[in-house]
Amino acid sequence: MPPLTRREMLRLSAVGATALGANLCFPAIAAATASSSNTAAHNSTSATLYASLLKDWCDGLIAHQVINVRDPALHGGLLCPACGIMHGRCGDAVYPLLRVAHSTGDEKYLQAALLVYTWTERNVSRTDGSWVNDVTLSSWQGITVFHSIALAEALEHHGSMLSSSIRKEWNDRLAAAAKFLDSFITIETGNINYPVSATLAFTLCGIRFNNTHYLERARELAHTALDYFTPNEFLFGEGHPSHGIFTPKGCRPVDLGYNVEESLPSLALYSLLNKDKDVLMRTIAAMRTHMEFMLPDGGWDNSWGTRNYKWTYWGSRTSDGCQPAFLLLSQYEPVFREVAQRNLEIMAACTHGGLLYGGPDYFAHGDHACIHHTFTHAKALATVLDRGHDLLKPSQRFPLPRDAAYGLKSYPEIGTHLSAVGKWRATVTEYDWNYVEHVQSAGSSPGGGHATGGALSTLHHCQLGPVLTASMTEYSLVEISNQQVFSDAPHMPLTTRIEYSNGKTYTSLSDFAAVLTAKTASDEVSFEARGRMLTAAHQPDVGSGMKYHLTYRLTEPAVEITAASDAAGMPILSTPPRFILPIISGSNEKIEHPDSKTVRIHKTNGTLVISTDATQGFDPIPATRTFNLVPGFECIPLCITMPHGKEICVRLEALQKV
Repeated sequence: MPPLTRREMLRLSAVGATALGANLCFPAIAAATASSSNTAAHNSTSATLYASLLKDWCDGLIAHQVINVRDPALHGGLLCPACGIMHGRCGDAVYPLLRVAHSTGDEKYLQAALLVYTWTERNVSRTDGSWVNDVTLSSWQGITVFHSIALAEALEHHGSMLSSSIRKEWNDRLAAAAKFLDSFITIETGNINYPVSATLAFTLCGIRFNNTHYLERARELAHTALDYFTPNEFLFGEGHPSHGIFTPKGCRPVDLGYNVEESLPSLALYSLLNKDKDVLMRTIAAMRTHMEFMLPDGGWDNSWGTRNYKWTYWGSRTSDGCQPAFLLLSQYEPVFREVAQRNLEIMAACTHGGLLYGGPDYFAHGDHACIHHTFTHAKALATVLDRGHDLLKPSQRFPLPRDAAYGLKSYPEIGTHLSAVGKWRATVTEYDWNYVEHVQSAGSSPGGGHATGGALSTLHHCQLGPVLTASMTEYSLVEISNQQVFSDAPHMPLTTRIEYSNGKTYTSLSDFAAVLTAKTASDEVSFEARGRMLTAAHQPDVGSGMKYHLTYRLTEPAVEITAASDAAGMPILSTPPRFILPIISGSNEKIEHPDSKTVRIHKTNGTLVISTDATQGFDPIPATRTFNLVPGFECIPLCITMPHGKEICVRLEALQKV
């Protein structure tokens, strides 16, 4: 690849070179100084964390591998404790298992890789060279692209661990998969993550088999994919039709989770291996845009994405991880290393018993970990250790864009605004792309998408952590084998909303036509949303014609939310409208309720105070936390019964720990 010019390097490093300002939100995990001793300690810890977490995950996979049952339908597969099945893609684990076998010299990891490979060939392999998504639940063959990448990387870096006969068997099987993909993959195959990931699959196979046709296929797909970036450098195509159509609000189908964990890492590796400067530059630009959505604690804010039914706060349920893109391209943009590191740390915090849980509170709430998270994200760590270990050399820590109190940033192609005032970080969305799954649908009723209508989909405080979040408007199994089912414990949608029942449930979360405005003034940002109360399937209540009005005002001391609902006349409703404010709070946090209008939640680094001006105050607070699998938080649902036609106000303040 031709070296970047000095001008290009300076432009790409603009974010990394930004000085720490007075209003930066820079959490403890990113507070290391640039001194040589602290920097070396950080990077030693960073390299160690990649390796130790990967080993921990591989140990977790082995603990769930079926070895005592000889039936070929089960023997060697990885049994998922959350879903009670063997996910058809568990064969992807061959790559991380071989990596750990090679680095530790422990034969158990090699045996585990051989067993899961055999299970895959017996159960989800097809004679045309493809692999299918699941044994019975989904026959989707597009996942062949991901298993091809895993198998190619396993052979490239750790093939020496295999006997010559097994190495030949795997090599021949990969060749059959590449031949299948050559006739199967186009830019329109599946969502955009499939053809974009195929750029890497074809590259690896082209190199391995010395096949110039595969390398040309990779280049063709990569350069066609350059047409799938918005002016703000969002990769779009996570929805159908993927190209050539805008929503009424001019939005494109974008999903942050799939982009940062699957598509952009594939383009990053494609561009490096092929020395493709055009794709490299565009990928770096896109990563800078997507980096805007990393929260200070390393979580990804996919509260608005088309496929946020798979949002896990640290990423997405069945993709691979952001580390290959952000770590490997940190040689051009040093701040990218910080993105990879913070996300690695939050994934480590969500790991228990060797498995990566689907969100911060899954484990405490008693929900199991879907093993899919672990075997896919283990591939990303293996990639970093195999291809980017030299990039873990000593360097300073960097601030991320959302660490700074920059005021307001707006992205019209996703109908979403980011706000940063004082230590408050907020996301407000009116995104009107309605995602429909075409190949893996569970056949559930319409509805249950991402929040819209001017919803406050994220509220984060730099000191206290996550405060408010969004979930699906109504939980449904969009992809039956790739989502979990709720346990028999309290759960509810977590997005802040107005809600009432009148035969069906109507909320302020589903109106694609809602009007949202954003304003900035001195040291504050405010939003105003007006829309119709609709069901999760976007249907109005003809009988009441109920409308809503919400405002959010962010200042350094506090966030204020006002809410009102109104209808012509006095409609008779099954339940009166309520304002529902699910405050993120783990079951270990102490709650005080000194009076009907005030609630205090004591967190590790301070106290969150929630108060209201509503005459009757808050409704009785449930004794147990509620929960949602998306993105995996426990919450205290604070509710206020709303007087007809009158506005209520809620104020959130953060008190520092003394």
